[in-house]
Amino acid sequence: MSRQTLTTAHEGCIHDVQMNYNGRYLATAGSDGRVKIFEVKGGEDVELANIRAHDGGVWQVSWCHSRASGGAKMLASAGEDGRVCIWKESGKNWECIHTVDHIHEGGAVAISWSPFEFGAILSSAGADGIVAVCTRSNEGWTTTQFIAHSGGVTGISWAPFLSSCSLVRPIPLQNLASLMRFVTCGCDGHLVIWKYTQSLMKWESIQVLSDHCRNGVVAIRDVQWAKNCGLPFDYIASCADDKAVIVWTQEAPEKNWTHRIVVRSNETPCRVSWSLTGSLLAVSFENRTVSMWKEERSGEWAEVSRIS
Repeated sequence: MSRQTLTTAHEGCIHDVQMNYNGRYLATAGSDGRVKIFEVKGGEDVELANIRAHDGGVWQVSWCHSRASGGAKMLASAGEDGRVCIWKESGKNWECIHTVDHIHEGGAVAISWSPFEFGAILSSAGADGIVAVCTRSNEGWTTTQFIAHSGGVTGISWAPFLSSCSLVRPIPLQNLASLMRFVTCGCDGHLVIWKYTQSLMKWESIQVLSDHCRNGVVAIRDVQWAKNCGLPFDYIASCADDKAVIVWTQEAPEKNWTHRIVVRSNETPCRVSWSLTGSLLAVSFENRTVSMWKEERSGEWAEVSRIS
């Protein structure tokens, strides 16, 4: 596997790195409070922006799909100062077009954009246990919030638009909002799946997954819902302080989620990430190694690559 090195010149740690949907642009989140944006050109990377984004470290960045942003480059950042900022390219500069403020006490730790089919909807998670959902309409941005986990939310990830629900039974266009789901994880050791109830106009918990807590409560570090490649089931990956990585599977909307422990390591896993097709799972560990896993026909997961 070939490797490419990028020098970001952040003053301190890099907390997050995210590429946009077509892999042309890359954003980094630094402990120096800055967000940097690069254009990726093979062996040559060009810095396009160096944004003083937050008072304190930036925990995560997330790109909005251009089909939801009207063709513009749009990026969100979550910071230690508790703010969530939405940035938009304006000429050669980037301007903050909206800020979610005074919600996440103790820091905004995770963010995730909805699939573009739903429009520009940004969800954010806070160390105070609150999830905020920020929606753009013709009238501007509106924000709803609710308590998701006791002890703090540590991760959040949207379900793909083409999930098992929409593949198994077609949904009328006027009921698209009923497809909206995301999963959160927290310091309470639980994964919670949330669904938007259109009739009540609010988010409701529809399932709690707790196998990481089998031997006592452990904090879950990260959770990611896999992109769907056309198969009638869903995957969710999670990693926790119990040093396990679990893949959860739902074969149909009415069926229960089943799980399989993919990794049981001597090192603590920090983050999980799916490939664009949902067929490969990457796991990063505290010892700065990254391993990639693929499901075999038997249903077992096999390690196919490791970078250290």
